[in-house]
Amino acid sequence: MPKILIVEDDPAVRDILKIALEREGMTVEAVGNGERALKSFHSAGTLDLVILDIMLPDVDGVTLCQEFRRSSDVPIVMLTAREGERNVVVGLEVGADDYVTKPASPAEIVSRVRAHLRRRRMDAQSANIRYEFPDLMIDLSRRQVWVREELVDLTATEFEILSLLAAHPGWVYSRQQIMQQLWDGDFYGEARSADVHIQRIRKKIEPDPKEPRYIQTVRGIGYKFAEL
Repeated sequence: MPKILIVEDDPAVRDILKIALEREGMTVEAVGNGERALKSFHSAGTLDLVILDIMLPDVDGVTLCQEFRRSSDVPIVMLTAREGERNVVVGLEVGADDYVTKPASPAEIVSRVRAHLRRRRMDAQSANIRYEFPDLMIDLSRRQVWVREELVDLTATEFEILSLLAAHPGWVYSRQQIMQQLWDGDFYGEARSADVHIQRIRKKIEPDPKEPRYIQTVRGIGYKFAEL
């Protein structure tokens, strides 16, 4: 049974999301501030997903996301107000996997959560497959990426995007295609969020992120993995 943590200071929103996810057979803990979120996160054991509001009364969501990422690659879906575009970018940069703009319907959020959980199950069932390139190795079964024999720490979404592109060197994917591939077509957000994820991946795997060796930009379209 999937275990979900909701961090949302609005009691009405928090209760609606909790009920919607519990109806899907998930175990849900819902808290209303950053301090309680930290305690719940560290005492919960294994979590399958975190829904995290950016605007909280004590510790903000971006800071919480950074703290969660110190010890876990659990998928993090951020909730943000419509005018909070800058916060969305910052949230993705510090390791969030996805975001939903409020007000959002419970059905949309449940759909996002399902997509993330589905991806996690598929990852767990992956065969012992590796993609090997000069100075880069992607191990699907262990969800590990090695650059020049050093282990690199990627978020779940970063790993999925890198694996998607590396599976088909030379294939060009638009931003929208990348995000739709990740969510099996259930993607409602801004396709430009793919750019933020790509930038973070490049910082972690490229010898020179400004002159990428592996993930190349195709102007006006999207991205491709180089044929090495």
